[in-house]
Amino acid sequence: MQIQYFGLSSLKITTKTATVITDPFHKDSGLTPPRGAADVLILAEKNKALYSAVSGISGDHFDIIDPGEYDVKGVTVTGIPLKQEDRHVTAFLIESEDIRILNLTHIKEFNLKEDEVEELGDIDILILPVGGNTVMSASVAAKVVNEVEPKIVIPSHYKMPGLIIDVDPLDKFIKEMGGKKEEMEKLTVKKKDLIEDGAKVVILEPLR
Repeated sequence: MQIQYFGLSSLKITTKTATVITDPFHKDSGLTPPRGAADVLILAEKNKALYSAVSGISGDHFDIIDPGEYDVKGVTVTGIPLKQEDRHVTAFLIESEDIRILNLTHIKEFNLKEDEVEELGDIDILILPVGGNTVMSASVAAKVVNEVEPKIVIPSHYKMPGLIIDVDPLDKFIKEMGGKKEEMEKLTVKKKDLIEDGAKVVILEPLR
């Protein structure tokens, strides 16, 4: 499995059987919208234009825009609605190749109870927003990492060149996590590589 990052809460997850793209962002963000072919397109907030610029996504993709459980081309996706002030934003549990990814998209409040977090089961990779303002702050995100206890953490939705949305730089989250990180263009991972050794922070270079 490979995971790549476009920016904001948009990622590309490539498995042996399918390509998944999440939350392609609009040009109003200041960034060039994601482009590419997908088998599965996941939108956490279908009515928000900023996170649903789908015109650049090609292919005969299956669209997941509502909570529920879906099985598509060897990928199981479970949408979990999370109440956010005056609306719901969907988080997604993505499972393929025996790897379990929890993508918290662009939420501000992680309001699952302790037993609900336990019901999610073991999470191999946690993808979560860390930029503050409209999404989780660095300190809140770090607390969520401690709650979920993933093996790998991929931060998202932070300040980067060109982005005109008001979010904090990544440094704040890295500091909250103790300062250690690994930077790479893409994360290539197999189940056997995932070990219980604390949460490793992986910074993905945005695709351009």
